[in-house]
Amino acid sequence: MSAGPTNPQIDELRQHVYRMLTGMNPESPIGATVDFHVSRARASDFEGMAAQLSAATHKLPGCRQFAWHRRKPLDEAPDAPSVDYLILEEWESVDLFRTQWDSEHLKHFQNAVGDLLTGMPDLEFFYGSQTGRVKVLRTGQKRYWNRDGKLLPAAGSGADGDIRAGAPVPHPRFVDNHNGTVTDRLTGLIWLKNANLFGEVPWDQALQNARKLTSGFGGLNDESKPGDWRLPNVNELQSILELDNTTGPAVAPDHPFDNLVPANYWTATSVKAAPPLGWYTALGVGPPVFDLKFNAMRMWPVRGGDNPRIAATGQTECFDSMGQVIPCAGSGQDAEFRKGVPFPVPRFELNGDGTVTDQLTGLVWLKNANAFGTRAWDEALAACNTLSNGSAGLEDGSAPGEWHLPNLFELRSLMDYSQFGPALTPGHPFENVQTSLYWSSTTVPSAPNLARFVFVGIGPSVWDHKSVMMHVWPVKSGK
Repeated sequence: MSAGPTNPQIDELRQHVYRMLTGMNPESPIGATVDFHVSRARASDFEGMAAQLSAATHKLPGCRQFAWHRRKPLDEAPDAPSVDYLILEEWESVDLFRTQWDSEHLKHFQNAVGDLLTGMPDLEFFYGSQTGRVKVLRTGQKRYWNRDGKLLPAAGSGADGDIRAGAPVPHPRFVDNHNGTVTDRLTGLIWLKNANLFGEVPWDQALQNARKLTSGFGGLNDESKPGDWRLPNVNELQSILELDNTTGPAVAPDHPFDNLVPANYWTATSVKAAPPLGWYTALGVGPPVFDLKFNAMRMWPVRGGDNPRIAATGQTECFDSMGQVIPCAGSGQDAEFRKGVPFPVPRFELNGDGTVTDQLTGLVWLKNANAFGTRAWDEALAACNTLSNGSAGLEDGSAPGEWHLPNLFELRSLMDYSQFGPALTPGHPFENVQTSLYWSSTTVPSAPNLARFVFVGIGPSVWDHKSVMMHVWPVKSGK
């Protein structure tokens, strides 16, 4: 995809893609990632072309996602000859992707962009069974603070703000539908624009309020009927977070929501280990925790998710506020709807080289979940950055720098909310999993000497001082 039809390499690439598409099920979902290596002097030209391409592509039917981003800020490695960009796209079917591949605006982009590149782009498709994978969402953290909370350049730290792992975020992320709803272009979920329509209510009341919500109430004019809306599950509510804000709610600062405050919001997910408790998200700082269902919190209804881009929670039972198992039908709970991409069976694949692949996300984890004992946060970053073949039971050929300490969303992606002690899908092949605290690479911007961790025994995410000793579980991207 680097030049026009007169470029034999591009002609060959286009023909290769056509041959591949011809051999596929035309109704199968498909996605692609393309890495571009752009001359630093032409970076602004590329960004203008990419923005035009994105605007034209979003108008095509079947485009689930089309996003581009610069992998690192321009002021990082200023002497490097090129700047790397990533385009991520997902389509409802092979046939609809073919429409994009044949479009005049894509051909124009291919013709024009060639002169900007320092080498051929890297194109990778994922389709068929692989489209069942969920790309873990990016946390949005762009900065790095050291153990003492000092803001430093992120490059080489291995922290969240350096790696920036996860699906890129489209800009703008949110679309105001001017009917009382807002669409998240990253996930496809539709949120109530008024993020505090019902005030603070107990958990069971929040479930019922969401189920009864209908067009004509509270400024809503979307033709929705009772039952169209629901209380989001714990993964859906996490999906809206952006964890780089120092103040205010942990949502992208340019969001169009009304009455959104840094307060606690209920989810529809119960705590399996203690079902009188429900999961909520502290929207001021982000990570999900839990509380008694009798307590009053805010609620934020959602609808959609029929073409899920978020993982299911794994929860299969419904509980009342006393913790008793109840029928799910009509409850409005997580286990009634089971929204999200279901877990593959088996979920985890043992690779025979000291690593395990999560078939849900494609992430590759160290098989030994306690290879380093407990470390302070900066020590955990360093241990993962230097991990390579020949250590910690690895025979995968990896080199230093391929592994990293997982960010908060990567670490949370392992959680199965139908389980506890640990909160991992039964039959997993990991060794030495500790039902304890594991560091993530994500800092708390409002208190940057603190970092977030996950209690793998149950699943909550809280934070503590970076000098505290916790367990370490390295991860790397899948192929």
